Amino acid sequence: MVPAGLWGSNAVHEVQKPTKKNQTEGAQPNMDGVVEVSFKIDALGKIQIVDLVSTSPQLSEYVIKKLAKIQISDQTQDAGKVIKYRFTFKKQA
Repeated sequence: MVPAGLWGSNAVHEVQKPTKKNQTEGAQPNMDGVVEVSFKIDALGKIQIVDLVSTSPQLSEYVIKKLAKIQISDQTQDAGKVIKYRFTFKKQA
């Protein structure tokens, strides 16, 4: 399962297809759903979630864990600006 659509800033995020190795450690839940998240980048380049709405607690937890791993090294003049994303998850056959 991969996010079907992303909206927001010009940031590029790579999504890995689950393999046998990572299926047990933080693999994407195999379910349909939507997670809408608003966040800011703090002075240290870490994502600070402002608001999160989801159709599934499992998908919310997954997105929060993935966003927590992101570290932005180049700060722009947009630091502190609220960024909104919508992650749409679809089951893979």
